[in-house]
Amino acid sequence: MFQSATKKIVSEIDPDGYTLFPVKSPYHSQNCKQLHLLIKKKKSFFSRRESYVPTPFTLKDILIDGQDLDFGSSSSIIACYSEAFSTSVSAQVGVDSGHVDVGGHISGSSSKAMSCVEMRKHTISERTLLDVVKDGKVNRQHRFVKEMKNNMVYVILDVIETEQACSVNNSAKAETGMQFLMKLLKMEAELSASRERKLTFPAGTSIAYKVSEMMISSSDTLELDWVKSFSRSARVTTFDRKEPLAASLAELTEMCADKKPLFLNVIFEILRHSDSLVVLDELLDPIMNDLQPDFQVLDQTEEDNRVCVEKMLDLLGIRKEIPPGEPLALTAESEGIIRAINILIQSLSEMDAETLILLASSVKAEITSKQLQLVTIIDDKWSGGIQYLRAFKEGEEDPEKVLITQLTDEEFEITQHMLEEFGFQLDRESASLLRIKDRKQQDIIALFAAVYALNALCD
Repeated sequence: MFQSATKKIVSEIDPDGYTLFPVKSPYHSQNCKQLHLLIKKKKSFFSRRESYVPTPFTLKDILIDGQDLDFGSSSSIIACYSEAFSTSVSAQVGVDSGHVDVGGHISGSSSKAMSCVEMRKHTISERTLLDVVKDGKVNRQHRFVKEMKNNMVYVILDVIETEQACSVNNSAKAETGMQFLMKLLKMEAELSASRERKLTFPAGTSIAYKVSEMMISSSDTLELDWVKSFSRSARVTTFDRKEPLAASLAELTEMCADKKPLFLNVIFEILRHSDSLVVLDELLDPIMNDLQPDFQVLDQTEEDNRVCVEKMLDLLGIRKEIPPGEPLALTAESEGIIRAINILIQSLSEMDAETLILLASSVKAEITSKQLQLVTIIDDKWSGGIQYLRAFKEGEEDPEKVLITQLTDEEFEITQHMLEEFGFQLDRESASLLRIKDRKQQDIIALFAAVYALNALCD
């Protein structure tokens, strides 16, 4: 809920997304302050921007005699923001096919309200930074510097904070039921979730920050990286991104049949407690960089979210009792599964809570395979790369039209609601996929990864 709120605020005050990074968790707020240092993460499949992890270390800490330096910060009120939002979706599923009767109901609703948020911006100019550190020397023996993989230093100069306490109220409810009757066999499965959440931001909570990149020179002084390109976050990817994603998620397809339901059940819990996604991403991402995760984040996590996270860690064979500094004892198979689950968690983190409800409903309605084919078509047509108009041979049917035609009215409604978040809609009359006019398109690749992974676990 915290990340959803900060992302929404940042999208309003920095719509182009070139300058500000939203704070992901209240746990990070204390380290997202001016002069705090960041660790640059490997770029995610789902982000065209850089990503950083805040640390408790500051620029002053790594400079010899840095504690005596005055960087001269300025501050000003920049904006007020408030929001009220509600949505609902419902569907009935009924199919009679010979000896098999399938019936189901899917419904979901959510509402969100954010009190007026008055924000203050604290700024240190890059010119001031240069003037202050021009004679300073970096302490090469400092713990942070010794663990750096290169000579690049990432430091927070600008921070946007709440001026006064504010709150976010979020309620979500989802119900999904499927009943299968096959001759004398009867199986029933139910998913029900109801959540009423209220989160209060105290005054001084960091909402977003701006990053400056510096280089440690051969003489151990700091210099700004003037070569960085502001256009890189907007560059277009022209290669097929689905192939490497599918390869990384292949471990879920090959997972033994008795494990898949266990993972799927925990993922359903995570979909109902979306705040756990931030915590899981925080714990799994260091493992991908051969680092031990910081299990202290669990101590700052609410009970429901913590339980979800711990269940997933247990399934992945990650024990929080491992002494600090010791490497995780992982097999090649477990590393592959962790990598696949990490990608799934990252993809789900890109989505709204309403979409997570629809994903859970889609799994229960057994339509993820159809949705995967539709999302693949969308990415092929509108990914930003070269588009090819395929000519169909006589008698050959357009797979896009075939898929949409095969969707029942209820399946169509569920899929339609899901695609709307990403700026697309299904047209029933023409059996085609369309872009929504005057709507900013979100990258569909995150939905591809989520549906691919969930479909793999359902096989």
